Amino acid sequence: MTASSPRRHWTVLGTGAPVDSTLPPPPEPDLVVRCHRRLRGPYTGGGALLRAVVPELVERHADLVEARAVEIISLAPDLAPLVPIAPQTLTSLASRAERTRFYSVARTLRVSHGIAELLMDWARLMRPDGVVIEFRELDDADPTDRELVGVLLRRCDPEVLTMVTETDGGTDDELGRAVGTYADHAARPTRSAPPLPAGTDPAQSFIDADGTSTDPETERAYAALPADERARRHSARAAQLAALATPGTNLGAHLYHLEHGTDPAAAATAFVEATEACFDAGFYEAALDISQRGRLLLGDERPKAYWNLTNKIGACLSYLRRGEKGFSYFAELRAGSIEPEIHMNSCYMMAMLYTRHLPKGMHDETRAMEWVNTAIAFADSNPDPHRRVFVGAFMRNARALVELHRGEPGNALALVNEAIAMTDADLGPDEQLLHRSVLRYNRAQILAALGDHTGSLRDYDLVISRDPDYGDYYFERAGERRAAGDHAAALEDYAEAVRLSPPFHEAHFNRADLLRELGDEKGALRDLDYAAVLDPSHVDTFVNRADLLMELGQTERAWADIEAGLALDPENPNLLCARGALLAEDDEHSAYESFTAALQADPDYVAAWANRAVLAYSAGRLAEAVDDLDHAVELDDSAVLRANRAVALHDLGEHRRALADLDIAVPALADEDPDLLYRRGDSRYALGDTDGAYADWRAHLAAYGPGEPSPFTVRIKQRADGLFDQAREPESAT
Repeated sequence: MTASSPRRHWTVLGTGAPVDSTLPPPPEPDLVVRCHRRLRGPYTGGGALLRAVVPELVERHADLVEARAVEIISLAPDLAPLVPIAPQTLTSLASRAERTRFYSVARTLRVSHGIAELLMDWARLMRPDGVVIEFRELDDADPTDRELVGVLLRRCDPEVLTMVTETDGGTDDELGRAVGTYADHAARPTRSAPPLPAGTDPAQSFIDADGTSTDPETERAYAALPADERARRHSARAAQLAALATPGTNLGAHLYHLEHGTDPAAAATAFVEATEACFDAGFYEAALDISQRGRLLLGDERPKAYWNLTNKIGACLSYLRRGEKGFSYFAELRAGSIEPEIHMNSCYMMAMLYTRHLPKGMHDETRAMEWVNTAIAFADSNPDPHRRVFVGAFMRNARALVELHRGEPGNALALVNEAIAMTDADLGPDEQLLHRSVLRYNRAQILAALGDHTGSLRDYDLVISRDPDYGDYYFERAGERRAAGDHAAALEDYAEAVRLSPPFHEAHFNRADLLRELGDEKGALRDLDYAAVLDPSHVDTFVNRADLLMELGQTERAWADIEAGLALDPENPNLLCARGALLAEDDEHSAYESFTAALQADPDYVAAWANRAVLAYSAGRLAEAVDDLDHAVELDDSAVLRANRAVALHDLGEHRRALADLDIAVPALADEDPDLLYRRGDSRYALGDTDGAYADWRAHLAAYGPGEPSPFTVRIKQRADGLFDQAREPESAT
């Protein structure tokens, strides 16, 4: 193997680009992976890579394969027989008719992180001298592969696993950003297509390459075929692929050939099945593309398959956070069909758009309620009694979400209870387990919102007993156990969520917060470090880690997090306040500006008012300090803030206001800060309450004990000489 030194990742332009002879050549690859989506659809490249890696790894390190079973099967389901003890969830086991829970759009990113860690383990153990993998045709890859390779570029150490990516770049996605940051440009290797053997039909070569050939000769020959002959050849190739049953071709090459073949009706059926398969797997970009292509095959007849594909387009757009573009498809459903089920599903998706999938500024719970009520009306009119119960419960569950978003958790609870009662009365104990678990899970969340931790935990316990391999349940139960004060059990649940799931940021971010609360700063920092790797765009990770690093005295790292966070969110008040705190010692003016900027971003940010008051007090601007603390106390009437304001008021000579604050602060804080007793005594003395002053000073001096003189002993003696035998002269008095 040859490689450039030092090791790094490389990117080369696609085959249509000219060669730049001034650039260095990339290293020779040990493994070449083709990523063209026309071959196998989603994870064409990722699946091919795992088919090369997993059989080798499972022979010697089956535990590593088992730990990444979910990720492996997500990319390459055909490898399931090689994966020991693959987790089985109700979602993965449910039939299509029973599916009422679908994967988050973020799942593919989580899966990519798991694959990155698996590949690094493989490279360290099986290729200790380093390995080079080349990913070709990335500009024609499905978004799943582009996301995966982007994560690999960001996370894989090129000293262990060097990657060469073939892409023209310029796209603002995971891959485009990673190429620009982690890969150096290299000269594109010259890869001329080998001459076709004598007697080869170049048009057939193009078809046999499943439309991925860039050889001009084969492209010209294919384009020159008569339309009917071209369609016949595509159908023949489709039949050949169906017989071979090569993994993944039913989402890639097989669809391509059917699409251009002689039987549009058969093609449409395959497109509907492929759309459903991609949607169920969470490959929403692929499902969107396939459903759009499938609709074109159905002509103007508008059979049921057309409306199914139309609904899937709108649903995919909703899941992909492009819900505004889904409106027209749902409107087309309602305008073009009189099927009650189609109208019900359209109304349901409109409700979900307004309450969940649209940008926050476009949410409209009133419209969501209108649409979901219409969906319930259709559901309750279904002539099939069992279907009526199923869809009726589903739509009531949807309305419960709207009620929750309207701030009516009591109404939401009543609806979910009604849905549970409907399904329990109609179904046997082993029927529709996924749907019923989702209802219980949703009730657990509503009970949590109502503060009923016992009831919420009871439902979480039930759904976990029914679906023990579903990691998200443990994550949610961890939060409830923490809220109920059972921290040890919460940590156990976080650990189980991490074990069962592809890597996800929220588990580590939330666990870090709990660990810090429990005093485990090192554990918290470990989780925050990993959370920042998983999601470097999550500002609150930088906020929390910067705060922890400041507490640990790791100022340089804290600075880096503050700057990284502010690059993402320049007006973040937490980070501006943290920057002010770091600047306070050496640059009072800049610190003051940072605190002021934090308050401009969030006038209710108490810490910024308090910290700016400290700066003003230290600079002798006592009135400004009191003014800032007035704002802080108004927002958060705490004993600490009262104590700080009392100090400034005392020094200003405003003893009556100072005494009012100290009367609140002393009972709460005097055990930790006995100097507050001195100040209250001083204010009482100034206001003529000698007995009260003497009582406070006596308590103040007693709090110091033998060998630890109060710094105020001299001052007290000057005012109350002879009253305190325990008063001792300090070495230096103030």
